Amino acid sequence: HAEVGTDGDGRAAKLGGGGCGEGSGERRVRAVGTVGGAGANNDRAGCYPGAVVASGGAIVTSKREIAVDDFVQGLVTTALEEDELIVAIRFPIPDRAVYEKLRQKASNFPLVGIFLAQYDSGVRVAVTGAGNGVFRHAGLEDALNKSFTAASAAAVKIDASDLNSDLHASAAYRANLISVLTQRAVTKALG
Repeated sequence: HAEVGTDGDGRAAKLGGGGCGEGSGERRVRAVGTVGGAGANNDRAGCYPGAVVASGGAIVTSKREIAVDDFVQGLVTTALEEDELIVAIRFPIPDRAVYEKLRQKASNFPLVGIFLAQYDSGVRVAVTGAGNGVFRHAGLEDALNKSFTAASAAAVKIDASDLNSDLHASAAYRANLISVLTQRAVTKALG
C-alpha cells in the first residue's frame, strides 16, 4: 500500500489507478500489506485483486508462473498450492487505468469496485465486491472495445442473477453500481 501511494515514477500508481487500496481501515495493512498478499486469497471485496485481474498479467510464485486469468478460481480460492507463495506480480503498464469503488461504510471494503485498464490490445474490466470473487465483465469489455465512452458502458445490461445479495445491498443494486461505476471510470480515464 505504501509503495503504491508514494511511487515516484508513476508505474505503481498505474496499478493503483488513482484509488486502489486507498482507505484501508487497518493501519498495519497500510504499512506492510502487499499486492500479492491481498491477491493470494481472492477476497471478493479486495481492491488489489481487481487491479491484478484487470491487468492481464501473471502471478509469479515460489514454484511457477500463473496467468492471472487462470489464477482466480472463486470466492477466496486461487490456483496457489498449500506450499506456494507469491513472490512477484508481473503486469503490463496500461495506457489508462482507473479504479472506482463505492465503499461499504462499516468495513471500508468496496460494496462494488470497478478496475478498468485500457491497453493497445483492448480494455479489461474487473469487478470486485459484487460476485463470487473478482471477475471480468465480458459485456462491458466488448462495448468499451468498440467505443470507449461512458454511453457505451451505460448501454450494457448488467445481469444481477449471479451477483451477491446481502444486508448491505441487493443483487439488483450491485448490478446498477457496476454500470454506474464503470461509467464513472471511463469518464475519469478520458480526463
